[in-house]
Amino acid sequence: MKTTFVVAAVLAAAVYACTRLAETPAPPTPPINNCFCTDTSRCNTLCSQLPIDVVENFGFGYSGSLTPAFQPPFDIFSWQTFIALNWPADASGNPQNCNFGEHPDAPRVWETYTDPAQLFDSGNAPLMLAINQASAKGKKFFYRFSKSAHPLHNGIAPSSSFDDEDEEADGHALIDRNLNFVLFEIRVNPNEADFIRKNGLTTLPGIQTYYQNNKNSFQLPSSQFPKDVGSMEIKASWRILNPGLGDDTTRYYTRNAVISVPAQNSTTGKAFTVEAKVGLVGMHIIRKTTNFSFMIWSTFEHEDNTPDDVQAAQTAQDTSKHWSFYNVECLTCPVNTPPALLPSDSNHYKWNPVQPYAARYAAAVPGEQGGQKFGSQITRTYPIYYRTQQVNQLWHAKLKGTVWEHYRLIGSQWTVANDGSGNKPTINVPSRLGNTTLESFIQVDASCISCHGFANVIYNKDTIPTDFSFIFGEAQ
Repeated sequence: MKTTFVVAAVLAAAVYACTRLAETPAPPTPPINNCFCTDTSRCNTLCSQLPIDVVENFGFGYSGSLTPAFQPPFDIFSWQTFIALNWPADASGNPQNCNFGEHPDAPRVWETYTDPAQLFDSGNAPLMLAINQASAKGKKFFYRFSKSAHPLHNGIAPSSSFDDEDEEADGHALIDRNLNFVLFEIRVNPNEADFIRKNGLTTLPGIQTYYQNNKNSFQLPSSQFPKDVGSMEIKASWRILNPGLGDDTTRYYTRNAVISVPAQNSTTGKAFTVEAKVGLVGMHIIRKTTNFSFMIWSTFEHEDNTPDDVQAAQTAQDTSKHWSFYNVECLTCPVNTPPALLPSDSNHYKWNPVQPYAARYAAAVPGEQGGQKFGSQITRTYPIYYRTQQVNQLWHAKLKGTVWEHYRLIGSQWTVANDGSGNKPTINVPSRLGNTTLESFIQVDASCISCHGFANVIYNKDTIPTDFSFIFGEAQ
């Protein structure tokens, strides 16, 4: 009897405790102190001014987990940077004196930045000429089929095999739902480009000399208050738009483009060029600041890339929805799997001379009626953090009515030393961050900081770390 009483008392206490816990309200979500412009006197106005740094002091010893208070300042920094970079540019590459939604056909500020091929001494006069000719006609010029810092089999610059590409940019092609290849470009801001030229970092011997003269140190310039924005690199992904196949060009930032397809990438064995309208689908922004010497990493995507919830997408009432890299009609398509090269390809993906350019790599599904084939089936491996989504909602409301309301921040990654000394291992926040168009097939392990921490060049048996930047791999 006594035992029964004790057990009953314990159970009653447990029930009471659970009840009390259930009644305890969750801690309030910290407010988001959003500012649409880095100039706090214009917080309610979008502006072309690049932010200099994230100035909040979070201390040290954080766990690496995303927390409601810590992440929004970085996400706001990312959005401020994204808007300033995508401001309409004038003929000199400076932001125009206009509202953000005006001049939709003007190139964006970041598009006037330097292509790495224009920086490094590769002796590649034909490529330079092609880039300049396209630019003079107001068109983009594409020669990269991967986000790798190395030109991939472009038939103009010296090329390397896909096996030689760094792990993060694994060299595989991404194919959209219309069975066309995705295109990529890299840009370097004036601060970093000037630093590279001034210090002779355009060649491998120059990089080695600089490294040795600076006591085996290689540091890109950081941002400095009040106006120096520091080093910045942009990697962008684009897809060919075809309204006849359901692409709504009014939802994208678009440009007319010239695409160079070399002989080794052609099914006919002959080089050719393609002119097409392309839409921006992804963007990485890498910035080095005083407070964050391991860079602040921001990644954006178009909202039509792939659904966040594939079951919801399959049951959606709007059957006209066209995801660029996910097809609801193919439940058994291999997910996040790169297209396999054919035995006759010789390590080069081959373009057809007419659309669909990537048809030979389309995925076939056993039992598919009518022989329908599919492009890359991409799903998001890690969900977007809910606080980042809250920041997105604030900016989307401000961008309503422009194509830019269809772009969203996927995440911002940052890190500081555990104890402030810089001598102990660092923790990335978040630990994983990937873009469905720029890390399509390696999302499970994608981490901007972790990958770029291995960036280096090797010359005369010297392994020279290049401060989180892979672009120096293009130096000769």
